[in-house]
Amino acid sequence: MKRNMHAADRIVRAVLAAAAAWLAIAVGAGTAGGIVALVFAAIMAATAIGGFCPLYLLLGRLSGRRKLA
Repeated sequence: MKRNMHAADRIVRAVLAAAAAWLAIAVGAGTAGGIVALVFAAIMAATAIGGFCPLYLLLGRLSGRRKLA
């Protein structure tokens, strides 16, 4: 798969993943809120590492490229 995320986008996702993981630990990883936060952190980390966001593909948006009219 081709990367479709800009570097700044990947950094934001990595920061969000770290914050969600911290929140999950603070709330309690076994609670419902902790599990939701851990799933969110895993998704953000995976997309940040891979550089590919399926939602961008679905929406037809490539954040790393600009189309000229």
